[in-house]
Amino acid sequence: MNYFDASTWIGKWPFAFVDAHTARSLAAHLKAHGIRRALVSPLDAVFAPSPGPANCELLRATRGVAGLTPVPVINPSLANWREELAAATSDPRVRAVRLLPTYHNYRLRSRGVDELVAELVRRRLRLIVQVRLIDERHEFHAMNIKPVKPTDFATFAARHPRLHVMASGFLRSEILSIAKSCPRVLFDLSFAEWHETIRHLLVKVPVRQLAFASHTPFLITAAARAKLDTSGVPRSRLTAIASRNLERWLG
Repeated sequence: MNYFDASTWIGKWPFAFVDAHTARSLAAHLKAHGIRRALVSPLDAVFAPSPGPANCELLRATRGVAGLTPVPVINPSLANWREELAAATSDPRVRAVRLLPTYHNYRLRSRGVDELVAELVRRRLRLIVQVRLIDERHEFHAMNIKPVKPTDFATFAARHPRLHVMASGFLRSEILSIAKSCPRVLFDLSFAEWHETIRHLLVKVPVRQLAFASHTPFLITAAARAKLDTSGVPRSRLTAIASRNLERWLG
């Protein structure tokens, strides 16, 4: 089965002993776990004053590395977000950008986000909203970072029906709470954990709305594979979750 990973990262994370992957070491790590394609974003963009330099390094580092599709980070609360979007998307490999609302201190209902969405729709680009990077209970003690509320995300998705959007990092319970009201949203499985996770979700969530995601290096790559490999779900449905849904979403 082909696996297309919706959430991986390169760079350094300052608050935990996670692997600081380069593009090449990430690609090798994923390949060792049977994952040959992945969307990848730069961790160095999370705490930087501007994500532009980290995006430039992401594009440089992934060039020529088979299987890695760069997903730059855009901060629409900055005055120069249009210039940074133009610079990042000048690379034809870029089909989506990622937002970090809670880390970059803005709301999904902000004017900057609405303006960015309009530009993404015009350019036929996709958007990934990172609702959490780590379990907030494990956040560094001096940081008060809370995830995006499911209701806020659902309101955002309803307000932008022409946008192709993926939610990255919702818990199983959060996906279940809003999936029905967000029929066009793709949810990655990075933080969805439960007994027989896939079977449990598919009772209420259409298979077309779920995408495989390991969230490497924050989470254990093999555990993400195990969610699908041990699920007992028919292969046609697993194939959709493992790769086809993400391929379709990217267009």
